[in-house]
Amino acid sequence: MTQPNKQQIFERLGAPFREDEIEWRAQTTIAANNGKPPKALVVPYVQSRAIMNRLDEVVGWDKWENTVQELPGGGILQGIRIWISDNQSITKWDGADRTNMEATKGGISSAFKRAAVLFNIGRYLYSAEAKWVEITPNRTTQKDEYIQDKKKDIYGYFTPPSMNNGNRKINNSHERVSPASRNQAPNVQPQTTEIPAGMFECTYQGKLLQESESGPYMEVWLKSNGDIACLYAIGETINKIESLFLVEGETIAVGSRVDKQGRFIVTDLIRLSQAA
Repeated sequence: MTQPNKQQIFERLGAPFREDEIEWRAQTTIAANNGKPPKALVVPYVQSRAIMNRLDEVVGWDKWENTVQELPGGGILQGIRIWISDNQSITKWDGADRTNMEATKGGISSAFKRAAVLFNIGRYLYSAEAKWVEITPNRTTQKDEYIQDKKKDIYGYFTPPSMNNGNRKINNSHERVSPASRNQAPNVQPQTTEIPAGMFECTYQGKLLQESESGPYMEVWLKSNGDIACLYAIGETINKIESLFLVEGETIAVGSRVDKQGRFIVTDLIRLSQAA
């Protein structure tokens, strides 16, 4: 049997997951109003167990390992190492904060998932659109997931949406969504070939809007010199990025700063060229 090359391994690791391997996390909720039930805006993510199975299937159960380290301040750093041949391996690292529930276990799981994305595992989910779902007081299907928002006093169940329907496609390594297919006309920024001072050129990989105690923020995934990196956008920068309707593979220029926690914060982002 022919040994798969690096590109084949990368593509196999990035193959879409089955519906039962996907879970959904709420970004925000809306209380019941005018007789309408409460709703939640949910985004998909892959289960840690599914990532382990993918690694077993593609590279072999004995050809990968993970390492966990604790960061100053309590964060979790995790590396995944895979062997692509008997004498060559690749290790990629990423980290996460401890979670509110089961802090250590949750932090390890989050860091594991982030490191897996660097190997293309589940990366297409970062380009999936968040979807609105209704919250009901009781289960309506066996697949329903429980949700609670203590701040808004919202509790109940929602039926996970399908990855194959909705008003927008998922953007993965096999199919792209053009700006023309969006529901609203994109405000396409004029292309430029000059990189402004203080900015660097990279390739856009995807984004994901998140919610924290201090407010919303956006994870912006970029590729530069063969490496995948995650930067963060806050405030008005989120609106600017949303207005660009970026597509995976487009060349962009990014300006950033480092905050007190050592995270790279996007200060500006422009499109240099559109994806083919």
